This record gives sequence, structure tokens and C-alpha cells, in this order.
Amino acid sequence: MLGIGAWEFPVNAMGFSGTVQIGITDNGGKYGFALRVPGQQIPPVRITRVERRGDTLRICARIPQLPNRDIPAAITFGGDRAVAMVTAPFVGRVVLHGRRIA
Repeated sequence: MLGIGAWEFPVNAMGFSGTVQIGITDNGGKYGFALRVPGQQIPPVRITRVERRGDTLRICARIPQLPNRDIPAAITFGGDRAVAMVTAPFVGRVVLHGRRIA
């Protein structure tokens, strides 16, 4: 499975500056995701779809505040580095450069 481990992405976008940590696990052959923003409460994120294409995971997620709206993301992995592209509601496309932390 691609990207298993803990990843950290610094964010400096309109309305938010901080670090997003993503844990990716093998949950019985399916991907498991845990999102965390140290020092902040974030809404629960429900992953609705995960698709692997080469060295990239394409993900769709939903949050309770926008229950009928998909939030697409793609994370491309290269060794201990990763690039995530997220299309965030009300913000648009955000590109994040991260690294493996565990």
C-alpha cells in the first residue's frame, strides 16, 4: 500500500496557518486515515473514496458542515516527501509540500 505512515504538511493559506498531520494505515487491506491539527479542534472527516494511481492517492472526503459536497484531494508520494493538492471549499486549490514524520 502506498504512503503508509505519518505525514506532516505545513499550511500557510488564507484563513489558516499551521501544520496538518495525516496518518495513513493499512486497515485490513483498505486505507485508514487520521487527520490532526496540533492545538486545534477540527471537524470529523469522512473519507468516501480512495483510489491509487501510480504514486498518487486520489481521495474524496466530506465534513459535517458540508454534508453533500465532496472535498477532493490527491497526495503524490516520493520517498520521504509528499505533495498534496486539496480543493478546499471557499478557498480553492491549495498545494502543500510535506514530509514523512514516522
